[in-house]
Amino acid sequence: MTAILRTALLAALAAASISAVAAGQDTSNLETSLSKAATASLLRRIELLERANTDLERRVRELEAVIKSEPSQGRPIQASTRWRDLANWRRLRLGMNMDEVRALLGEPERVDAGPITWWRWHNGHVNFMDGKVRGWSEPNR
Repeated sequence: MTAILRTALLAALAAASISAVAAGQDTSNLETSLSKAATASLLRRIELLERANTDLERRVRELEAVIKSEPSQGRPIQASTRWRDLANWRRLRLGMNMDEVRALLGEPERVDAGPITWWRWHNGHVNFMDGKVRGWSEPNR
């Protein structure tokens, strides 16, 4: 068994050295071909990166234009009176997300964010944990 492994190993080494010598005889053409292929690959990657960069710069310019044309700070939020309707509060369910609550009650008058987020109206509130309704208190009439 060991003799077979030794023979196989010697044969593999001999085959590797023969192909290395044959390739070594014309290494300049091989190196030139590899160099051209590597250069072409790098040029292609540079071209792709430049396209991606151009696209990102365009998208940033578009977003900056939106921010400049519609500044959000100081802009009043459209007040909703839906929160005053107790029927809307009684449609609340544990686990609802913020968009669902906003659709029922409208924008809150005040938001206190933290591990638990509180949306507050005059004398009612909804609290969220991980973006889901955890509890609420209907406004007093």
